[in-house]
Amino acid sequence: MRVISIDAHGGPSLPEDRVRSIVRRSLQNSPSYGPAQRDQRSGSAKGDTLIATFEYRELPDAVDHGRDLMVRMTVEEPKGLADRLGAEGLDITVLLEREAGEADLSTDLQLASDQLVTILQARTDLARAQDGAIERLLASEDPELIILTLEWVRDHESHDQALAVADRVVDLIKHEDERVGLLAIETIGQIGGPEHVSTLLDRIHLADTHQVNRAYDALARLGGPEALGFLRFAARNEDEPGRRAAAERALRRVAESDIVQPGGRGARLHNRGHR
Repeated sequence: MRVISIDAHGGPSLPEDRVRSIVRRSLQNSPSYGPAQRDQRSGSAKGDTLIATFEYRELPDAVDHGRDLMVRMTVEEPKGLADRLGAEGLDITVLLEREAGEADLSTDLQLASDQLVTILQARTDLARAQDGAIERLLASEDPELIILTLEWVRDHESHDQALAVADRVVDLIKHEDERVGLLAIETIGQIGGPEHVSTLLDRIHLADTHQVNRAYDALARLGGPEALGFLRFAARNEDEPGRRAAAERALRRVAESDIVQPGGRGARLHNRGHR
């Protein structure tokens, strides 16, 4: 990879050679994107060389009087991957939050660059459906990588690798990051089957309206007698109007899918879940 543009947007900056060194160090840990190696005699690049731009700026934080660091990398999409990378492509932004008195531009730029390259590699592995990548990313300690992977799984519900991680997705409902838990509920609704209903109901926090409403929608997709029974119970007994309305909407979806599809969506999902 060759970085052709570095922009600090007029704010605090480092010498360009220093920034290139920081990016190069991050790229050395990436299997798919390494620094372009140049022949010392001819100056020509060896192998495929991708073009990247790198931007950074410091942003004042009015809450703690610190200066946060926003870093963006835009990478030319590799051949054959453009149609699988989605609208965002390989345009990645990281915001590093820093408290007052702790801002060191060089150190923080390295941290942000490392995170950018980690996300860059993850997006590439997912686009290629790299063997083992989904399981590895879902086991990450970084919520952002988990969210990125859950979104891929949700959007590729028929892919064998997506279906294979259904049990892991259900476990993530209890993740400490609220965003991960909500997305896991939505995702299991896309890739799971009736066999996941009881585990889903066991994992959600019934006092959390966001989780419950998302779970009602997932239950309508999962189908099966247990899901239908729970939705009927909820529609009759929910005291909070919004939650009751969510349960009723889910019930209508079940009824509509039964009308449109002989045998009902639940039966189809049951078969899919046991492939």
